[in-house]
Amino acid sequence: MRCFVLCTLILVGAPSAPNVRHFGRNVMIAPGETVQNAGCFLCSAEISGHTTGSVRVVAGNVFLNGSVDGNVLVFGGNVTLTSGAIVGGQVFIFGGHLHQDTGEHPHTVLPPIIFLPVILIIGGVIGWLIVLTRRAVRGPIAYPPLPRL
Repeated sequence: MRCFVLCTLILVGAPSAPNVRHFGRNVMIAPGETVQNAGCFLCSAEISGHTTGSVRVVAGNVFLNGSVDGNVLVFGGNVTLTSGAIVGGQVFIFGGHLHQDTGEHPHTVLPPIIFLPVILIIGGVIGWLIVLTRRAVRGPIAYPPLPRL
């Protein structure tokens, strides 16, 4: 029994701040609450507490009124930084806007037009795969002979 308890304590480890990850459900960090990392997909995050790691949001917005020790990464959304927001790292925004009350935060804002070459390349690859698949299924295209004059 002692071995079981000892092994359980070793595997569980020391209590630490939890990671918060959601899919399609908003992340809310209340004032006074501390988490290690916060991330979500197809949702938004409101950080009023403390995050010891990073905040990552895909296809959503971030409202920051608390502190983040790491970076804030938003892909396809906006970031709002209030006067009480503290960011230890950098703010990266891909395809969105930065709204801030006062103060300077290191940030990088990339407009949505940067995704155009990637979309064109992916579309070209998909089109080429469709052409190759049709040729493999039907064989080479045989054109009728030209009429003789």
